[in-house]
Amino acid sequence: MEPHNVEHQRVIKTSVFYIDGYNWYHSIFKHHPEWKWLNLQAFCEQLRPHEQVGAVKLFSSMHSDREARSRQQVYFNALRTLPKIKIILGVFQHREVSCRADCRKVYAVQEEKKTDVNLAVEMMSDAISGWYDRMYVISGDSDAQPPIEWIARNKTEIKLAVYVPALSGEQGNRRTDYFKTQSLNVSCSFLPLDTLAKHQLPNLVRLGGGKFACRPESWEAPN
Repeated sequence: MEPHNVEHQRVIKTSVFYIDGYNWYHSIFKHHPEWKWLNLQAFCEQLRPHEQVGAVKLFSSMHSDREARSRQQVYFNALRTLPKIKIILGVFQHREVSCRADCRKVYAVQEEKKTDVNLAVEMMSDAISGWYDRMYVISGDSDAQPPIEWIARNKTEIKLAVYVPALSGEQGNRRTDYFKTQSLNVSCSFLPLDTLAKHQLPNLVRLGGGKFACRPESWEAPN
């Protein structure tokens, strides 16, 4: 985590992960709910075993559906017990759209807001502050490209890498060569998924004050 008082201490630069939770959910966890109870800290640390991971920052929004929101809140409470986790929330907003077919029916859809901006602001702030010399982004969303490009061009001392979340059957439809086409020193590869099942939180996570976060039943691995 970022040091609070560095006046009389040497700042040790470390690695930081930025996770686009919405993108990751629709790419992976929507299809594998048994992986949702993930220990993000342990998972990211094993991705870079020879580095000191200082922070794992998750960008997401609270679902408007009451049951989904309740499960999400339980998970976030469990994650907050981990010392390196920081959760930064955007919002879901309703927007009315019209059917493009003949019926022209008007209906409401949910749109996630602020997540991309929050991720970009956090990356830029960290790059300018100089807390980290390695930055890793877990996202396949092109909206993450502008802050990555700026840092790659203006903070060349920072090592940048992108992990694109995609199931094996979908990888052929995703690209990992964008930053090469821009002549930027940014590595990009598909996110390794083989250890997701191994890095699950305990079914009961102690929150303190005699309270626990319990893994939702719909997130349990099949027998």
